[in-house]
Amino acid sequence: MSRVERKRLEKEAKKNKKTRLFKFSEKEIENRDISLELDESSNLSIKIDDDKDERVTIDSVGGGVEDRKPSNQNFDNKQDFKYEQKSKNRSKLGYMKTADRIISVEDEEMRLKRRQAYLREHHASDIESQPLMTVDDIMTEEDISRGVYDDKPEKGLDTSQDSDININQIKHIDIERAPFEDVVRVAESRLAAEKLKHEEYKREEEKILKQEQIKKEVIEKELREREKLKTQQLNLDMAKGDEPKSQLFSRKKGGFKKKMSDKEKEETKDTVGEVKAEEIKAEETKAEETKAEEIKAEDIKIQENNIKQGSLAESSFQQEVMHEPKKGGFKKFFKRLCIILIAIIALIYLAGCLVFKDRYFVNTSINGIKADLKTAAEIDKLAAEKIVNYRLDILGRKDVKDSISGKDVDMEYVKDGSADKIKAEQGFFAWPIAFFQKEDINGKLNIKYDNVKLNDLVKKFNVFDKKNIKEPVSAFPRYDEKKGDYVVDKGDPGSTPIEVSIKNFVATSIKAEARKVEYPASAYKSQKNKANDKRIDKAISQLKEYDRVKVVYDFEKEKYIADTKDISKMFDVASEVDYKVELSKDKVREFVRSLSRKYSTYGDPREIPSASTGGKLKVTGGVYGWLIDREKETDYLYELVKAKKSENNRKPIYAQTAISRENNDMGNEFIEIDLSKQHMWFVRDGKVLVETPIVSGNPNQGDATPPGIYPLNYKTRHAILRGPGYASPVSYWMPFNGNIGIHDASWQPAYGGSRYLYAGSHGCINTPYSKVAQFYALSKEGIPVVVHH
Repeated sequence: MSRVERKRLEKEAKKNKKTRLFKFSEKEIENRDISLELDESSNLSIKIDDDKDERVTIDSVGGGVEDRKPSNQNFDNKQDFKYEQKSKNRSKLGYMKTADRIISVEDEEMRLKRRQAYLREHHASDIESQPLMTVDDIMTEEDISRGVYDDKPEKGLDTSQDSDININQIKHIDIERAPFEDVVRVAESRLAAEKLKHEEYKREEEKILKQEQIKKEVIEKELREREKLKTQQLNLDMAKGDEPKSQLFSRKKGGFKKKMSDKEKEETKDTVGEVKAEEIKAEETKAEETKAEEIKAEDIKIQENNIKQGSLAESSFQQEVMHEPKKGGFKKFFKRLCIILIAIIALIYLAGCLVFKDRYFVNTSINGIKADLKTAAEIDKLAAEKIVNYRLDILGRKDVKDSISGKDVDMEYVKDGSADKIKAEQGFFAWPIAFFQKEDINGKLNIKYDNVKLNDLVKKFNVFDKKNIKEPVSAFPRYDEKKGDYVVDKGDPGSTPIEVSIKNFVATSIKAEARKVEYPASAYKSQKNKANDKRIDKAISQLKEYDRVKVVYDFEKEKYIADTKDISKMFDVASEVDYKVELSKDKVREFVRSLSRKYSTYGDPREIPSASTGGKLKVTGGVYGWLIDREKETDYLYELVKAKKSENNRKPIYAQTAISRENNDMGNEFIEIDLSKQHMWFVRDGKVLVETPIVSGNPNQGDATPPGIYPLNYKTRHAILRGPGYASPVSYWMPFNGNIGIHDASWQPAYGGSRYLYAGSHGCINTPYSKVAQFYALSKEGIPVVVHH
């Protein structure tokens, strides 16, 4: 059953209010599609035959031009007619649904069942129910040809030809949930094919319209020309009087009318009809000829353009050919040139082999002798001459210089064919390469020397002097203050020579007749560990654990911060062994010493406002000033760093203090003793409060009072001074330098002058009783006592 028959049955069923769904297998559907196409082609052939007889007539010479169609107009083939007929139907219908634009009823039913099953599996709340597309919705070719149109546009489809068709609307498929991608793919391919077909129809329509427009323009032009010629011919015939006169002649003043007989009128009418028929036929023939001529002219023009392009291409090709050399000429010339060059090169190479058979290559040096193009005999002679005044100078590390002469080791050159042997090893085939590379040959000539003398001389070289020897230091980590981080120090290669290596190097240099050389690195003891040792990184990581340790020392006038730059130096890193990191007490002590050297004022020279001289006086010596207790402070700091602790405003442990922590640590008062004048003053704020003559130690007996600045250790009353062979009670005792102090001396009858030279003390300052009491009252512990000459 064809689709047309099925369509009819469906319509009958619709009238009876019964909808029938036909189910066919795929093979049956394919057979019915083929039969449908055959039916459509037969119907189209009948319509083409009917349309061939269709013509447009012209009512009069001047009218109906647009509706006229040439009688001999035929379509080239049935396909053109089919396109034209379909385009006309589309212009009437817009865009209709046909059997090839939809999916079959079986496909639609299967899709619906699959969707319902899918929704049941996923427990969907509402199952979409859409009406199936039946055969009633199909517009066949037969319906289109008979003018049976479905005026109602299909729901959900855009009837515009230019708009894209939504395949999801046609197939009722949700792309996101479609379980069968093949169905979507087939539908999309059909739509793409339909779109291409639509575009092809559109192009055919445009082509046909353009041809019709050209035909109309040609016909109109031809008709205008024929009308003009016809009018001219009629006027000419009337002027000659050949045709019957059917017009009324009139004159300016009156006129006359000549009536034609009925017979003449009929003859004239028949004649005019025949003329018109012939003219119409001639016009049609001429229009066709004009069209054919125009088409032929266009073809000729295209051929001329092609010929012109071909001639241009041919002329350009001829020009290229003219510029090319004759075929085979250049190849023959190049071949001959290559042969000549090869022959020349071969001759030059052979000549070079003959030249360098007994001579050394260019760029050749033997024991420092330039041997270019020289024979072995010439080298023997030059090598012997070089030994006569031979001297070897050697430069080492730390600017060490050593030298040895050929005479010191009985050096001589032996002609035993060693030069010939060198030439034999060099050969002569590779002489062209010698022009591009230099060859230095050393130590192959037979140079003899006294080995015992050489060894004795080498032992005396400066390189073995202890003052020039320094042990190598392996690479180690250190803190870089500029970078603020740890870096790897490459260490020091040192300058410790290896005796055997030194001897071998000197012997080799002598055999090579070298003049100036430098000890190689192999002649020295090398570092144990290099900078690329991975254990250094591990040591740096351990050191960085102490980066947060910080000790701030308070010296009143200023503060000192001991941070990573100082803490890092307190560790020992076993760079010569395994890079083990360990806190060193000796290095902590060294840091404390550095602090003491900077901030301790013990024994420093000072300048005082002297009461003796009345001006500034510089005094040196003594033990006055601040002094850090290095051992106690070292022990404390060692434990602090070891525990990774920090401390602010740390005051170091002092072994001795002074009056003030300012730059002038003597304060504003002091006791001044002038040994030369045998006089003593108490000075406060630059003014003398008490002064008195004294008797100091007797220098003639070795008991002279030592000069310098000392602190007053303490003061006390009623003390007994004991010494070798004496014990003297005193009322006031103020020691400032060990057992040397200021006290009263009831045994002295007089003070001052030169009495100290013969009646002087054992070093103490003997003071009158009345004055010593005042000094005792004004003094305090730690006050500086300045003793000078």
